[in-house]
Amino acid sequence: MGAMLGGPGVISRAIVRGMGACGRAAADLVFPWHCAVCGRDHALRGAFCPPCRARLLGDGAFAEGSTCPRCALPVGPHARVDKGCSQCRGRPLGFDAAMAMGPYQGHLRELCLKLKHEANAWLAPGLSGLLATARAAGLAALPRDAWIVPVPLHWSRRLGRGFNQAEELARGLASSLGLPLLRPIRRVRATGHLSRMKKAERHEAVRDAFRARRVPDPRLKGRTVLLVDDILTTGATTGAAARALKGAGARRVVVAVVARDL
Repeated sequence: MGAMLGGPGVISRAIVRGMGACGRAAADLVFPWHCAVCGRDHALRGAFCPPCRARLLGDGAFAEGSTCPRCALPVGPHARVDKGCSQCRGRPLGFDAAMAMGPYQGHLRELCLKLKHEANAWLAPGLSGLLATARAAGLAALPRDAWIVPVPLHWSRRLGRGFNQAEELARGLASSLGLPLLRPIRRVRATGHLSRMKKAERHEAVRDAFRARRVPDPRLKGRTVLLVDDILTTGATTGAAARALKGAGARRVVVAVVARDL
């Protein structure tokens, strides 16, 4: 009988899946899904109701063709961006390319600010799903042996916040893309609140703030890494993390964020 049904392992997994589905259904009855943008309840599971999801994706599609592929800043329709835009051309960034769902304003700004609180960690799968859909072409161009790596928090910030929003976003992207999530670097220096610092201060604060767990790391040699964070502002943090990855052997680092600060 066990062989006919696929064995006890298959039966156990089916039971676990069934219990999980029942638990999710019960939770939906007690805590109906509400849209993180408009606040209305909706029948579908997820962070966004269909109209708000479509609107966010529409904004993302509009932004896709008007950003610099190197730093993800908005550019004009006739700008030359083969070696970067006027803001990043000739500047060492640390990373090789960047993509964002859209600018850090409006609903995306509100969602990113919400995601910084542990109680709103449930937003991460929805946001990473939007990013994966909006930037499907760029993400599909990644090599099939690429790694997904979240920008790590210092242990003290992680302890205070309770979670790392970049890691939750990276987990969603890894699931969507079928690529592994790994943590080959760590944050070895607490940098304080970078949002309160000027551009030059930020770059100085994160200098040598990240360190690879192994140098060199033979697993990283020649590999492309998708480095994930929630917001890209000056590029100081992602640049420093990318340099640590390249110092350990990574060949190329592509940054993926929900929002690009202007």
